[in-house]
Amino acid sequence: MNHLKLDIKKYRYQISQLRKYTKNMNILMAEDYIILHNNLKKILSSLFDNVDASVDGKEALELYNNKHEQNESYDIVLSDIAMPYVDGVELTRIIKKINPSQEIIILSAHKEVDYLLEFINLGVRRFIPKPVVLEYFLDELYLACSDIYTQSELLNIIHLSNNIFYNKGEKFLYMDGMPIILSAYERLIIEKLILKLNLSVSTDEIVSHLYNCDKDVNPENIRKLMYRLRQKLPKDFIQSMHGVGYRLVQQVENKSI
Repeated sequence: MNHLKLDIKKYRYQISQLRKYTKNMNILMAEDYIILHNNLKKILSSLFDNVDASVDGKEALELYNNKHEQNESYDIVLSDIAMPYVDGVELTRIIKKINPSQEIIILSAHKEVDYLLEFINLGVRRFIPKPVVLEYFLDELYLACSDIYTQSELLNIIHLSNNIFYNKGEKFLYMDGMPIILSAYERLIIEKLILKLNLSVSTDEIVSHLYNCDKDVNPENIRKLMYRLRQKLPKDFIQSMHGVGYRLVQQVENKSI
């Protein structure tokens, strides 16, 4: 029987390590065997920020399409193979057409080994055998989620010079690996300059950006703010353009692309 023994206490440390990655992630699960479905949902709900669970491929596809229509996405799709209406192979094929980079993990019984090559051809690289063993299940989730987290972090990094980068997720500026201590106003100004990287940003644009972030600043005070900000950074890191505004010029190729 495809059920999952829930000896959670035994794997408390493993779960705590996994939770570091999953706490801000969401997952779509498709499993029609109700006992395994409920057990998986219980485990996943303790790990992920959001869990959408379906009992067949058709329902899973509807949930996936609804997410996509809202310009959102699932970090992981966990799917059984043999399901009513739409099986795991067809579900994977349709999802990969919508999002070729979607991370998909397949629950596979030994008798379903013939499907594996088809999944591999569709770009699936992660499989969890049935009956599901909690230790192996958590290990596979950890590998998938740590990879997703790492890729997300890399995409969040904007290299501005050889020793300075901006982390979009954290909204922090780093120099030589250490965060630069910025005031709330300075951080918002950096954010605006990076949004228009290599382009000039007028004083009015900076004032408007600050105002939209609930920071009401007199335009005459922008020069003082910029002076203090530039003192914390290398010379000419932020260029002052007389009569135009300010410009942050990227001095290295953008490694976040």
